[in-house]
Amino acid sequence: MDDNRNELLSVEAMRKKYGLVAENRQYIKLDKDKVPVALRHLIPYAELWGVSDDLIRQDMINKAPIEAVEELKSIVKDHEDLLDEWLAGPESENLNNLSDEYLAFSAMRMAADGF
Repeated sequence: MDDNRNELLSVEAMRKKYGLVAENRQYIKLDKDKVPVALRHLIPYAELWGVSDDLIRQDMINKAPIEAVEELKSIVKDHEDLLDEWLAGPESENLNNLSDEYLAFSAMRMAADGF
């Protein structure tokens, strides 16, 4: 029997142990030139909600006012087709070279979906 087993932690234990909470989120600044013109007005939402870490993003959702979460859901829903066109388009095929902008908009969408 191997005594070097990995420790299994609950979500809350991982948040506490590794500081994976909203207050420790990384702030991002996106380059508008790397975002389709029709979606550029959503950059502030992607900069706020586009956190790639699932635990931090979920903590942000849990701590945000319900109105903010509902606004995000509504905005993403209103732009579903444009987001699909970009996020399922040619850039999605280059997994080793996804832009920060692509990743932030994808994470923003996951936040809206409540993944």
